[in-house]
Amino acid sequence: MDYKELILNGKSVREFKEKNIEEKYFNEIKDYIENSKKLLPEIDIEVKIFDTKESYENLKNVAGYNGHMIKAPSYAVILSEVKKGYIENSGYVGERLILKSRDLGIDSCWVTFNDSDVIKDRLGITSDKEVTAIIALGYGENKNSKDKRASERLGVETIVYMDEWGNNATISELEERYLFEAFSYARMAPSTLNRQPWRFIIDGGKVVLAVKNDDFTNNYERGIDAGIAMLYFGLIVDTTM
Repeated sequence: MDYKELILNGKSVREFKEKNIEEKYFNEIKDYIENSKKLLPEIDIEVKIFDTKESYENLKNVAGYNGHMIKAPSYAVILSEVKKGYIENSGYVGERLILKSRDLGIDSCWVTFNDSDVIKDRLGITSDKEVTAIIALGYGENKNSKDKRASERLGVETIVYMDEWGNNATISELEERYLFEAFSYARMAPSTLNRQPWRFIIDGGKVVLAVKNDDFTNNYERGIDAGIAMLYFGLIVDTTM
């Protein structure tokens, strides 16, 4: 998989064609997630995919931003053990699932929800794990549209600090440490309301991630955003260094 290309071509699709996804692709996605790197591998997760016509009706009114559910032919649901960092881990895994889907030509969109138990009840899920992510999957109506958010991204010098908060790193400093490319792709990570809430501090041999705490998002959304940013940064580091 060409992760750089997949990240650059990323977009969130909210209108899908009434075209089903072949089951072989679901199996490929599940196998990929099962065998791919996790942020916190000690946390047990499950990925379930619902692709019946009833899935949308079951999720309508209990999922979707402000009650507006996205109608798609299929939905991937991530369930997770509740342990420290489990939301961040689910963001990491969920965005991996999205990248793999994109590699297969399948479009996607994160779907918001409020109550794990209600989702499990509506979808007939019997599990002690918590629902931590819902992702709509299908084929977008407008395949030629571009994600305008890419042109509005904060620059690397704005989101990366050197040694302490507020001391903005320079491009040359990041290039000397072979980190400029990783941060360039990390800044492309999608985030709730496109807030771009992440900042990075290079502290000696460590990179510390900080996520803005504000009234526009909740702890769940901030955790998902952090997990996605860590995935993008990690993918580029793992494949280029």
